[in-house]
Amino acid sequence: MVTPLSTVEVRRQLWAARNQVPLGTITMLAGMAGIAKSTILAWFIARWTQGTLEGDLFGKPVVVALINGEDDTSTVLVPRLKAAGANLDYVVSMSSVAVSDEDSDWITSPSLADDLQAIREQLIETGAKVLIVDPIISLMRGDSHRLDDVRKNLDPLASMAAELGVAVVCVAHFNKGGGNASDKVSGSHAFRDITRSLLLLAVDDETDERILTVEKSNYSAVKPSVAFQVDSVEMPTTDGESTLVGRAIMLGDSSVTVQDLLRRDQTVLGERSAELVEFIKGHPEGVRAEEVSDALELPINQARTYLSRLASSGRVERLERGRYGPVRNSNATRTPPVASVATVAFPEFATHITDTTPPVAVAKALRSGICPVCKLESHPSNEPHGFVHPGCDAA
Repeated sequence: MVTPLSTVEVRRQLWAARNQVPLGTITMLAGMAGIAKSTILAWFIARWTQGTLEGDLFGKPVVVALINGEDDTSTVLVPRLKAAGANLDYVVSMSSVAVSDEDSDWITSPSLADDLQAIREQLIETGAKVLIVDPIISLMRGDSHRLDDVRKNLDPLASMAAELGVAVVCVAHFNKGGGNASDKVSGSHAFRDITRSLLLLAVDDETDERILTVEKSNYSAVKPSVAFQVDSVEMPTTDGESTLVGRAIMLGDSSVTVQDLLRRDQTVLGERSAELVEFIKGHPEGVRAEEVSDALELPINQARTYLSRLASSGRVERLERGRYGPVRNSNATRTPPVASVATVAFPEFATHITDTTPPVAVAKALRSGICPVCKLESHPSNEPHGFVHPGCDAA
């Protein structure tokens, strides 16, 4: 199509959340696994459904559509949104699609390749002004580290957002290791290139606050950082019991950015890493974060972070979940716990998986992967997160 630019109307950019989430395009929210990204999003959802969020939707409660590939709706999503104060009459789930063939019917998760037109029609039908995809990788096909594959998935999504004037918020994970904030989004750099607003979330270990920073914005020179407190609250269930969920409280603007936190962690870890390694060498039976915290007078969250990073870099060894010890002789005979488990769980591989089979070989045999944190076999369902075990980031 050829369009004379003289026919194009000049308009200002509209915002679902001023200087954070623009309407008509893609926003990416990224952070490490398990730091309450979805809980922070519930805070935004509650205010969109109440019409109380500063921006062009202020005073207008709007429908928010959710496509969630990880959390259960009844046990996690609904209690979390209720705790945040969301008006659930304005929240719709679009997390499943009906599929049928000649033999059967079933329900499955949507994909951008097959179901974008259906998603578009549902957004029009509900009048939703915000679509949240958590995590975006669950809707994608192909390799998230290949530019072409990411473009094939996200370019049509961006076009739909522009056509409908909908804010699309996609949740992503951080890469492992250090580096600049701009390079932390897991997968191809195309994720960062396509998104018009990039929000990064990290934990301030000194205060336990969550810091949300606008790291990239194509439409605003203002790149705010705000601080959240995350508490656990009990919410009543339909059967008269209760369930524990996270609830975010916005504390206000923050002078600290996610980049500041990344630099601080790298600096402090560099200064104290030798001390931590020497302490752990003196405890061949292994230590837990609580012991490190007490002995070295570190906040417990910092102790967990340092131990996890030292294990990832190979300077200490994760003996089991939450327990770390000195690196053992690589030539020593070691029985990988995954091997015997795999032999029982997958008897068809028993002929070539033994108690001395290296974890990498086990993973290959099971068409699985290796968790980069604990170096053990990881189930294929963990592939969207780089095969990181759900508990490894928090351990």
